[in-house]
Amino acid sequence: MSETDIPTRWPRYLTRTLAADYLGVSARVFSQEVQDGWWPPPRLRGGRGGRLTWDRHLLDRYADQASGLGVGELAATSSPVSAEGLISPSLSERMNATLPQNRSQRRDQATT
Repeated sequence: MSETDIPTRWPRYLTRTLAADYLGVSARVFSQEVQDGWWPPPRLRGGRGGRLTWDRHLLDRYADQASGLGVGELAATSSPVSAEGLISPSLSERMNATLPQNRSQRRDQATT
């Protein structure tokens, strides 16, 4: 999606592609980050529960807590969310793990 295609008003529930665009990553990267626990799991919606969507406000909460904003506030679900689980490993550790020179080291740690 190009910058001219980005909606000026985002729907409350986002498809995987829209959620990825909203967060500024590819759909593949977003899916991996959801699997790794960086983002909340999707909700099944639709008549037969076959459409995966992400609550935009909950994505905002996860992003705020991962960046240190709003830590200790109530989550969109009205239940406390521990920031520790959202920001561990630290952002710098996650970013370093994606650097080409650190990928082999990360793979070695995962196999031990």
